[in-house]
Amino acid sequence: AGLAAEIELKIEESRYLIVQERDLPQQVESLRSLVPKVFGLEDLQKQRQLACDIYHWTGQALSKQGEDARAIKEFKNMFEVDYLTAKRATKYVSDPNISQLISTAEKQYNGTFVGYSLQVDTEPKEAVLKIDGKVAGQSPDVITIDRPKITLEIEKEGYKPEKVVLSLTEAKTVKSYVLQSVARTIHVSSDPPGAAVFLDGRDTGKLTECDLGYVPFGPHKLAVKKDRYADWEEEITVSEGAGPLSMTVVLPPKTYFSVFVWGGPESKAFIQPKALAMDKDGNFYVADDGPMKVRKFNRDRGAQLSWGDEGKAFKSLKQPSGIVIDGEGNCYVTDAKGASVTKFDKKGKLVLKWGKPGAKEGELAQPMGIAVDKNNDIYVVDSANSRIVKYSSAGVLKKTWGVPGPGQGQFYLPTAVAVTRQNEVVVVDAGRIQKFTSDGVFIDAFAKPESAEAEFKRPLGICCDGYDNIYVADAGANRVLKFQSNGRFIGSFGGNGIDPGQMMGLVAVAVNEKGSVFVLEKGNRRIQEFQPPSK
Repeated sequence: AGLAAEIELKIEESRYLIVQERDLPQQVESLRSLVPKVFGLEDLQKQRQLACDIYHWTGQALSKQGEDARAIKEFKNMFEVDYLTAKRATKYVSDPNISQLISTAEKQYNGTFVGYSLQVDTEPKEAVLKIDGKVAGQSPDVITIDRPKITLEIEKEGYKPEKVVLSLTEAKTVKSYVLQSVARTIHVSSDPPGAAVFLDGRDTGKLTECDLGYVPFGPHKLAVKKDRYADWEEEITVSEGAGPLSMTVVLPPKTYFSVFVWGGPESKAFIQPKALAMDKDGNFYVADDGPMKVRKFNRDRGAQLSWGDEGKAFKSLKQPSGIVIDGEGNCYVTDAKGASVTKFDKKGKLVLKWGKPGAKEGELAQPMGIAVDKNNDIYVVDSANSRIVKYSSAGVLKKTWGVPGPGQGQFYLPTAVAVTRQNEVVVVDAGRIQKFTSDGVFIDAFAKPESAEAEFKRPLGICCDGYDNIYVADAGANRVLKFQSNGRFIGSFGGNGIDPGQMMGLVAVAVNEKGSVFVLEKGNRRIQEFQPPSK
């Protein structure tokens, strides 16, 4: 009787602390130490009663520590000692989680427990499911669990992991989760395709067109590289959005190959060619200081002899220096010696002439390059006056900007001008390129090249392609230099000589919609067509 009373006292002490949720691990050990003593009692009824109490409160202590599986084992031991005593001992348990554990233990004892069924659905699917730290399946999935309280973890690349504690009160529980994205797929394509893709300086091992799966939100550096083409690099920010982030990259060719030559030292096609232009139909126009001041050639290089009344319309030109064709097919020619601009219609007939020598507003001094924008406004390089003059297509003065000097918006004998697809005006000055809005507001300049390979010697001509890449005809080196619109050097081609691919007396450059580059050589009296490498 004394031992039984001692055991009862210790059980009561542990029960009190367990209810208070104090020193739970110590109470578990204290109660377990009583088990051998209980089963040594001679009074079997007392033995069963005290054993049930020990297992009951040990299970409660374990449950309060989150160890439900171990708690169920203790409750099952309680039923195995004496079922009716266990039922009486747990009749007034109010904690729903502990009641559920006791019910599970009873079913296990009776052999009626088939487990808890947990169905987990996620959006998106195919997320890894973990139960109490162990992989249990992949969503959507139905998982059978032997305990009512679990920790469910959901993991999927590119999404924020979920971790929840579940109390399963029904035989079947269905849970659905919408995962929060923390990354996004980047779809990368390039022209030409087959380029290597780099992310944050690392080769992804993929070639365009491709997907970079689950790139984390935030800033990244994306690069696309292909032999014989300029590298493309850009800082991008990946943020939340519907579907993949699509990146389409155009890789400018670094090298070009001569594919056709017409004219030449022995030919009479050109005498003293000065400037080159193309219209939207692919026809060529050459300003020449020889007897035929302006000549038109079709896209097959055939001379259009009847255009301009067989050259009679151009006899008023003294020293043509620049030429451009507007969107309606009108031809504008600058005359360096005549200090004027002359407009001809699409049939080559004289329409209008404006300008006179001088430095005042509306006057010109050795006008050189000429360009037209998408509104058919005309930009003239007033070279000796170190300025740019903007006119309407009717010759009405609209804007003048620039003064002599090395500063931003200043010029020293500028030679050529072009207009980008964005209607930005690009001017070749002495050893540099300056960019302006169509109203003459300075945007940017690049003069100090990133390498000696990109240095200008005597730039004379300039043009822009459909991607706003800039081509500069450098007469001093007899080569064409190619830059991205931000001034980054892409590559160059040409060199002194008379063979195909070489140049002599380079004066002008033009590019068509297919990316073919045409150069006009005064020294070799010819035009060469260059094409980028095959894709």
